[in-house]
Amino acid sequence: MVGYSGSVYQSLRGGGPDMKVLMVTDNVSGGIVHYVSQLANALADEDETVLFAPIGIERQNFSTKVRVEELPVGNTLRNFIVNTALFPRAVRFLAALQRERPEVIHFQLTPPWFLLFFPFLRKYPMVTTIHDVRPHTGSRAFDQVISNGAYINRSDAVIVHGQWAKEVLGAGEKCHVVPHGDYAFFGDCGENARCAEETGTVLFFGRIEDYKGLSYLLDAMSGVVRRVPDARLVIAGSGDLSPYQKAIDPAWCEVHNRYIKDDEVAGFFMRASVVVLPYIEGTQTGIVPIAYAFRKPVVVTAVGSIPEVVDDGETGRVVRARDVEALEEALSGLLIDPKRCTEMGEAGYRKMRAELSWEVVAERTREVYRSTIRRKNVSVES
Repeated sequence: MVGYSGSVYQSLRGGGPDMKVLMVTDNVSGGIVHYVSQLANALADEDETVLFAPIGIERQNFSTKVRVEELPVGNTLRNFIVNTALFPRAVRFLAALQRERPEVIHFQLTPPWFLLFFPFLRKYPMVTTIHDVRPHTGSRAFDQVISNGAYINRSDAVIVHGQWAKEVLGAGEKCHVVPHGDYAFFGDCGENARCAEETGTVLFFGRIEDYKGLSYLLDAMSGVVRRVPDARLVIAGSGDLSPYQKAIDPAWCEVHNRYIKDDEVAGFFMRASVVVLPYIEGTQTGIVPIAYAFRKPVVVTAVGSIPEVVDDGETGRVVRARDVEALEEALSGLLIDPKRCTEMGEAGYRKMRAELSWEVVAERTREVYRSTIRRKNVSVES
């Protein structure tokens, strides 16, 4: 560690350009890459920021201040087996890491393959963000639980996106709450950013998964349509819709069952009057910050840390999970009162700017880095 402590103390004096941050992700697209890009961009305004990512990662949302190095890594079981079997890939990863000599390493998610390198990373302060503290319904629970546990044990600090998540994780003092940042950048993507709102439109956005409670929403919407005749549900996202086909009525439901590209996102949110998240379980979501960025009220269920970013009655409505009647009532109440929708949407936008901006998130993350570096340095010197 000789020579390391000096740079540590430079960082602790204020986390300026002397701090070198290495972020690691094993995703190439989608929500995690959106998150990583915006956090890295905000950190890079003050600190040298490097990202290790799989070959083919979507780069369009990264600032030129962020240096992205693509490596042969991935987040599937096949990737794990191939990467482990091909020794040169492991050597390349370690060589790249030693070349960078970061002052802190920040893992996004808990990819199993990187666990192989933890014995070689002990001298570096390590931070891990765990976006989902519990496996989602329908996901591979076993490997996620094992991987999460290993990262929690080996990391010097863990970041989650809400107080509920911190309590569930049970990682003690090493666990820090940092909010999920906004996705206002979608407003700058594509021509659809200027779409007009379509009165009565409810948006369900994101990949179709069991835990997102689409069946309850479809049941609720049949009642909403009876109360608000011009109400319409838009479903936008990839995933298996076959379990829901019988409940989907083309008279009031518009389906875009595919991956939604970045330059299409704004169009869907601009069209919406309300954004709905009828989840039956979950930890957090990036959908609420997107809705706020487009000044849209949200209707969410009381699961995980999601209610922590929704002010019930001010930026949206919070209802019980699996409660069709409550969901119907909340959606209908907003759709019949456009003025209230507008006021809630504006309140959500203000909340986003004050609490969920990437400037706020980056500074909170830097605080975690500084405290982690300080503790690591003290433990090494003692």
